[in-house]
Amino acid sequence: MDVPPSIDRSDHVTVRRLLRLALAVSLISLVFFYPGAISSPYSDTGLTGYYSNQIVERGDSVESIDHAEVTDETSVYRYDELSPVAKEVFDETRSAEGDPFTITICHDWAVVCDEYYASDVPGEFEYGAVGHNVDENELYTIIEDDGEAYLLQTGALGHGDGWDLSGLPLMVLSSLMVLLVSGVLFHNTIRPPNPDGDGFVSHDTVFGSLIGLFALAVPYLHMGDVLTVHQSRVLIVGVVAVGVPVYYLRDR
Repeated sequence: MDVPPSIDRSDHVTVRRLLRLALAVSLISLVFFYPGAISSPYSDTGLTGYYSNQIVERGDSVESIDHAEVTDETSVYRYDELSPVAKEVFDETRSAEGDPFTITICHDWAVVCDEYYASDVPGEFEYGAVGHNVDENELYTIIEDDGEAYLLQTGALGHGDGWDLSGLPLMVLSSLMVLLVSGVLFHNTIRPPNPDGDGFVSHDTVFGSLIGLFALAVPYLHMGDVLTVHQSRVLIVGVVAVGVPVYYLRDR
């Protein structure tokens, strides 16, 4: 697009400074105020088995189910009484053939979700961890379907912490790399490089914009099996660690 003659070089410098300032503030906001930047789209309760589902007993009728935690207060549902999402969870659990089926929960900030939001978790079943938020007998539900009865155990019977902190150093480092890019933009706002180009955009604003957009895309790249969160963080660290020195050697 042709720039009107009335807009001279000083106007370009002003616009570039404003763009740099706005982009730098945006990158800082991503790191400190937006939980979805460079993050997994899936929530982790820190409690192993919190959303687990497993069929632990089956019989010809409700009366044939003989389990220590089954009482007169144990919920009993016919399959056709279940909500659609409860049917889906039960079907996934039944098809797992004795292995647990775990519901994966998306964070509420995720724009799209290929698993379940917390609000989608079936209300017919109780989830949690014994010793944390539920009693053991609350985690059992009987479901009748096609002449058979199934005892479904949900949640975790033990209160076991499952936080995985192995990725914390890389998460912090990738966030620092984004902040480094914002620092470059602030530096160039105060002391523009020379030469700084003739257009409204410059190398640093293009680079910063790409880093910001990629940081926002990380959860969805992970969701789509394009790049894992770990791979995305490594990529950000590598690109910024190489890109910033190269930029200063060439353009400063």
